[in-house]
Amino acid sequence: MTSTATKLEYTAGNTLCKGVYFTPATASGPLPIVLVCHAWDGLNQEVRGKATQLADAGYIAFAIDVLGNGKVMTDMADLMPTLTPFFADRGMLLQRMQAALTAAKTIPGADLSRIGAMGYCFGGTAVLDLARAGGDDLKGAVSFHGGLEGNTLDNPKKLNVKLLVLHGEDDPLVPPEQVAAFKAEMTAKQADWQLHAYSHTVHAFTRPDANDPAFGAVYNPVADRRSWQAMLNFFDEVL
Repeated sequence: MTSTATKLEYTAGNTLCKGVYFTPATASGPLPIVLVCHAWDGLNQEVRGKATQLADAGYIAFAIDVLGNGKVMTDMADLMPTLTPFFADRGMLLQRMQAALTAAKTIPGADLSRIGAMGYCFGGTAVLDLARAGGDDLKGAVSFHGGLEGNTLDNPKKLNVKLLVLHGEDDPLVPPEQVAAFKAEMTAKQADWQLHAYSHTVHAFTRPDANDPAFGAVYNPVADRRSWQAMLNFFDEVL
């Protein structure tokens, strides 16, 4: 199956965001739509490829731009300067995600009753914050090796959105205490959640170029394949 890529610009506050959505070439009738959120380095070719794969599976895949202005980072030295403002102000991160969700509703052929979101690393944290904000628009959210730490925003006490967390059991950036706190948080909010932990797997396990054992980020092709299938199964059920 092939897909058609269409640019979609939208604003979040004063920030111009430059997304792109992929529609299956043989699409007929309203289709479920999934927001695809990049890692810390922006909407690069890697995450565009993931969105294309998702479109090949029959979804409208909206690759969103959280950093704004279409920025793509390539130097690891930019990692913390890029992420720090968002973690210091989770409200800004949520604003970027909610703006993307609003933009998704303008996509032709999208079934607005079937909206999901998925994200990688920083993007996993972002989609979970969108889920934490509540509301009935988002039906399901998937985090691939994302941070699970909570935020201090004014979130509802009960969540209707369904959640799937795909996690490396040995991820040093998301330690067991953080995992346990996330489980407790979601259980307290009566959320329908799942967490799949992959053995002998650290951070960034879906990223083919990840090969930094000292940092704790290494590609794992088996976990990559299994997590992708788990995501497809989840969205097949939820959307």
